[in-house]
Amino acid sequence: MVKFAVSATLLLLAASVQAFAPVAPVSKALSATSNTPLRALPETLESIQHVAQSSDILLSMDEKLGQTIKSIFIVLLFGGGLIPAAIAANQAMIGTLSGNRAGGDDRTNYVADSAAAGPALPGQALLFASEEIPLVDIIAIMGRIQSYESIADWKKLPSTEQAANVMWLPRKQFKENIRNAKFNGWPVDPKTGEPVGGAELEKAEKARISKKGALIGDAALDAAFDSWAWGASIATPDKVEATLAQYRNGNTFDVGEFTGAASRGRAVTGLGALTFIVIQVTAYGSLFIAPALRVFAGLDIGFGQLGSCDGVCSSLF
Repeated sequence: MVKFAVSATLLLLAASVQAFAPVAPVSKALSATSNTPLRALPETLESIQHVAQSSDILLSMDEKLGQTIKSIFIVLLFGGGLIPAAIAANQAMIGTLSGNRAGGDDRTNYVADSAAAGPALPGQALLFASEEIPLVDIIAIMGRIQSYESIADWKKLPSTEQAANVMWLPRKQFKENIRNAKFNGWPVDPKTGEPVGGAELEKAEKARISKKGALIGDAALDAAFDSWAWGASIATPDKVEATLAQYRNGNTFDVGEFTGAASRGRAVTGLGALTFIVIQVTAYGSLFIAPALRVFAGLDIGFGQLGSCDGVCSSLF
């Protein structure tokens, strides 16, 4: 019994020794084999970090490219048809402001110089005419106008063919009517009673401008038409009658009032041109300029939210 107990004790001690004996070699093996992975770990972390940074850069580039493509698509969608129309409109506007209206349609039979003698129309600089306006040309026009009824047969205009009460006189037809009208006499100054421009000018030019079909410059005819049409391509009898009453009464002609009326007519054209320019600046700023500055320069100048910055935009205002 005692031997059995001793044997059992020895067996348990042997098992305990065998159980704990491999611990030292295993730890040494692990220690020996783990040297290489531990040395490679920093390099692996650097690689992972580099890949992450590259992914961030690619993601940022993708977002910027996507925003750029989106902006270009919106610009082409809403602004594609705007550019050709704007170019044509700007060309017409520049031509109108410079006085090159040529009868309203083209330059056929356009008279740039009537070879008139004497001074220019006082205050013609306010009319922004493309050529000088001789005072004699204005006198030739006013000598053919007694009232608004002498300008046209208002009831037989092309517009009345559509509706009897629509009496629109085109600029081109007005010029033809005046050039073919009879000269009724040299007008006089309402303040002095003397011939407008002086007796010497009347003596030198009356015979020439009294002839049917006498040369009258288009710039002078445009100034007369603009005095009541206010830059439009048509005139109506009510506006013609009201405006003529300001500077043409009987045989008198007030040159100062005429220049003021023509200047106001040209001012309306100038105001319309200014409004058109403001509209274009707003449209182009919203569709083209502001998005490009946001995407490529990181600068925000307003004009909506189209386009985005790579980070925080620097605001100009």
